[in-house]
Amino acid sequence: MAAGGYPIRAVSKLTGLPLDTLRAWERRYRAVRPRRGERGRLYGEGEVRRLVVLRDLVAQGYAIGQVASLTDRQLRAMVERQLEVGQAPGLPGTTRKERPRVEQIQNVLDAVLRYDYAAADRELGRLATILSARDVIHRVVLPLMRTVGEKWHAGKLSMAQEHLASSLVRNLLGGLMRLYSPEQPVARLMFTTPASEEHEFGILAAAMLAAGGGLGVIYLGANLPANEILNAARSAGPDVIVLAITGTEAMPRLLQEVRQVAQRLPTRTELWLGGKEATRAQAETGGRPTVFLPDFTALEHHLRRLGATL
Repeated sequence: MAAGGYPIRAVSKLTGLPLDTLRAWERRYRAVRPRRGERGRLYGEGEVRRLVVLRDLVAQGYAIGQVASLTDRQLRAMVERQLEVGQAPGLPGTTRKERPRVEQIQNVLDAVLRYDYAAADRELGRLATILSARDVIHRVVLPLMRTVGEKWHAGKLSMAQEHLASSLVRNLLGGLMRLYSPEQPVARLMFTTPASEEHEFGILAAAMLAAGGGLGVIYLGANLPANEILNAARSAGPDVIVLAITGTEAMPRLLQEVRQVAQRLPTRTELWLGGKEATRAQAETGGRPTVFLPDFTALEHHLRRLGATL
């Protein structure tokens, strides 16, 4: 976020709302109350997220006058009911009319199948604005990645489509980092996979959880040689390096890469190993204190230990 907040023109680009609409919602309906800076209005992250939720509700047929006065908790409750029952949200205290089901993940998958990046990106972005970062991971990203992986292995998804899905999730990570990462995080984590480990979804989801929890994230992608990981660590000085190990075909090479990182990583930097094959690398760490992450519950525990707000 820009120092002190977002100016109104930046908010217009982030939300897709015209400047005149933003001004009217603020002055007439008190939908948000940005603070005044030397150069005009400055909107915080929470106000940007609130505006996006209000935008989507208005697009679904609600009048801004109906929803502008609702609290953030009430707005989130409306959205939560929508996602739980697959219907459009209803106003608190009113009878909700039946509306078409909202097929969140299926909408994204359908767009991926027809190579419609823009449509898939819009749907993911919509879900990211109405859910907490943790819910985005557990209720959208992980089920989506699992389904994409299953379809790819079954031959129902091409490599190009799988790559397109990965690109979508990377873009979503960037959005979470812009919204949630503070300028001075309490801890910074570097995420990557060793050379010969090309599966990226797990490390992407882990980075998204850290970003959504307000920690600093340095995302290097997949399949990075040990020397590159070490050089990046020396330059950036992260508090933690998180490596994901899921494949079995190239285990000798993967174990060798982990060994190099563990032996040469600065002692001040914690080493975390995640993925279904992470425990096989335990003997390669040379006795170096290492955190093993068998699942995302363990990851969240250690993120909280660093100060994440999950």
